[in-house]
Order: sequence, then structure tokens, then C-alpha cells
Amino acid sequence: MNRFKRLLVGVSFAQQDGTSIRYAAMISKLAKSEKIVFLHVSSNMDIPEDLQKEYPDLFQPVDTYARGEMEKLIKKYFDGYPDTQIEYKVLEGSPLIEFLRVAKDEDIDLIVMRKRKEPSGSGSLFEKIARKAPCSVLFVPESSKAWYKNILVPVDFSENSMDAMHSAIAIALASSGIETIHCLHVYNVPLGYYKTGKSYEEFAEIMKGHAKKYFDEFIKKLDLKGLTATPIFKLEKDDARGIEEVIEEEDFTLLVIGARGRKAGAGVLLGSVTEHLINTTTIPLLAVKKKGTGLGLLDALLKL
Repeated sequence: MNRFKRLLVGVSFAQQDGTSIRYAAMISKLAKSEKIVFLHVSSNMDIPEDLQKEYPDLFQPVDTYARGEMEKLIKKYFDGYPDTQIEYKVLEGSPLIEFLRVAKDEDIDLIVMRKRKEPSGSGSLFEKIARKAPCSVLFVPESSKAWYKNILVPVDFSENSMDAMHSAIAIALASSGIETIHCLHVYNVPLGYYKTGKSYEEFAEIMKGHAKKYFDEFIKKLDLKGLTATPIFKLEKDDARGIEEVIEEEDFTLLVIGARGRKAGAGVLLGSVTEHLINTTTIPLLAVKKKGTGLGLLDALLKL
């Protein structure tokens, strides 16, 4: 799995930081990663000068303290590839801007972030980072186990779905015991179906038949490298809800999805379905983006 050689991992000093650190360790083993940057971004922590003079032994530089705390966490939770270089960064400012800046400067392949299991609101930091990051992003809900067993890839037969499948294949091959990748296609019945003289059920079968045809054509373009692709066809008018229902019904441990779907315009860096799932999914989600996506927009943002 050569695609995740350089990782960026967020550290917030929350109780569940061990989750993302364990995941970073697992990925470093699977990918034989070259480098992992552990990053903590703090808000302005300036201490009044007169208070520092009054209590000189009480305060120490934030970066020194945070670096020491990160080293403790890594020692406790990280058991990764032994040749992976570890670097700690403590920065002050906007978490969004600093994460994006480091991702660009360090030529990062994958950002790993811990997220709460409870749904977060629209416009969350997770969503903003995924939208603007120049690389793939892995979101790991708190208390997730650092292992892969069943991989689910939603597909709409687009180029972005193809990218997601390539990543899923690489992960499955690097992991042990995974022989198949489950491919989910959510289809629906168009509103004007009744004009054809067909019942809802009849037209649903027609749509499913077309989905099967497109799936077979899609899979023929892929080198599965000995793995099998098991299709799942779900009738649901809302794509995100269809994916959530399948996750609830089955024991999947990783969701791999293209950052943009077929319906997203050329200027859109993140599809609405992916945005929704980033905020709601209860299993780890890998939002796959081609490295370097949106670098022009990112450069403009970082110059603001």
C-alpha cells in the first residue's frame, strides 16, 4: 500500500486521542510509512507579562508543554512501523488553516482525525478540512478498533468511485483476512415513472437491472488483484440514508468513499453525500481525494 507514505495526525489532548494514534500506527504498518507528523494547534495562549513575573515557575511555553504531552501519548498508544520517522508540531492559530498549511508543506498523503461518535453539525471542522485538504482524509470515531474486517465502498460508477476502489483494494491487500470488497450502489425510481405505464415496483426492477449492468462494466475496468467485489443494490431516494442503512444492517469496519460523486460539479471539492456521512457515520470513513486536489484554491486561502 504505497499511497499513504506521509501521514498527518491531529492531537487535541482529549481522552480519546488514543483512537487516532492507534489508527495511524496501523496504517504505518500497512503502508510502511516514511513519516508521521503529529500536530496540535492551540488558540492564542498569551499570558500577561505581570502574571508571568509573579509566578515564574507556574508557566512554561505552550509548545514545550504540548510537545511533552504528545510524546507521552505516542509512547502509550503508538506501535507502528519501526522505520517511520516521527515529528511533532505545535502551532498557534486556526486549526483549519494550520492543518492545511502543514498538509501542503509536508507533502502529506493522508490526514487522520479523531471525531466524536455523535453527529456533528454542518460546517464542522472535519467537513471543512476534508473539503479543502489536498489529500485523502480518514475520520476515526472515538473508541473505534484499529483493524479492518469488512470494507464498504459506495459506488456511482464515476471516476471518483474508481479512485475509492483503488484505495480499498490497496487496504484490503495490505490487511490480513480480507478477501472481498462490498460495493454499494444506491438507486432510486424517477418521479415520472408512472408516465411509462409501469408500477413503482416494476420500474424499480428496471432501475436495478440497469445498475447491475453498469456495475459489471465498472468492475471490468478494475484490477481486483485476486479479491472479489460483492455488489449491494439498495433502493432509497436519499443516497446518504441508503448508505447509513446498509452500515446499520451489516458489520462493516471501514467506509471508503470518493470525495466527490458523479453529480458534483467540476468546482466542487467535496460531494454532499460525503459531507453528510463525515458528520454522521459511526464507523471510520476514508474520504479519497487525488493528491494535489484543489492546490490552487488552497494556495489562495493560505495567502489570505
